[in-house]
Amino acid sequence: MTSACARSAPRIGWVWPCALACVALATPSPAPVLHAQGASPATISASALPYKPEPPLDSYVALRRLESINERHNKTGYLVVRTCLQDGAFTWNVLEEGGSELIRKRVLRETLEKEAQIHREGLARRGGLTDDNYTFTLPSPVDGGVRVGIEPRKREDMLVKGAMWLSPEGTLLRVEGDLVKRPSFWTKSVHLIRQYGRVDGTHVPLRLDIEAQVRLVGTSRLSMTYRYLEINGRPVQDAGNETSLLTRASSVRAPSQ
Repeated sequence: MTSACARSAPRIGWVWPCALACVALATPSPAPVLHAQGASPATISASALPYKPEPPLDSYVALRRLESINERHNKTGYLVVRTCLQDGAFTWNVLEEGGSELIRKRVLRETLEKEAQIHREGLARRGGLTDDNYTFTLPSPVDGGVRVGIEPRKREDMLVKGAMWLSPEGTLLRVEGDLVKRPSFWTKSVHLIRQYGRVDGTHVPLRLDIEAQVRLVGTSRLSMTYRYLEINGRPVQDAGNETSLLTRASSVRAPSQ
């Protein structure tokens, strides 16, 4: 990036939406089992429907791979970090890194620092899929499950306008949409896709992809994958294999700036 962009990076508004997206919908409430039969209104209350209980994700240790790219300036950087959530505190340390120093410092590291701040301030659960935050449309069948539109009831910076995809049994598989509130003047839009799965019986986020349109910087993308080592104090059975896959994952390596 140009020196002007480098000086502006801390305030351009790309880092904060990345951090918000990391925790928004990261620990969702139990996903409702949505049935269209007999439903007459255009929207459905999640609390009024039966749901599939999910073991809460109270604590974890996970390896994450973060990678960000700015297309306009052809810069890419990545980090592999060990993250820990314990008693509401989020900590992290870098195991491996490469690519643009600006991307690593001003996007990836600052995203993790902001995520830790959000946990410290007790904001991490503010974006949950609840009736207080969202209205839910009637489900429509899709391959492998159902799609349900989600519409924020208020303009807050951790809420997403879009849709969620659930399995036939009611397990949340994916959320996709736009942050309903722009985090700053510099950020024109933030689109995110968060994918979920089950690890050792616990429903957890597995991958996050974000695309932001940022003034002066252009299109910026960030991807984040999770490999869990411990969940709720219990070691993950296949964590050794997952660790190997993550730390040896191959990707495009941009030359360091």
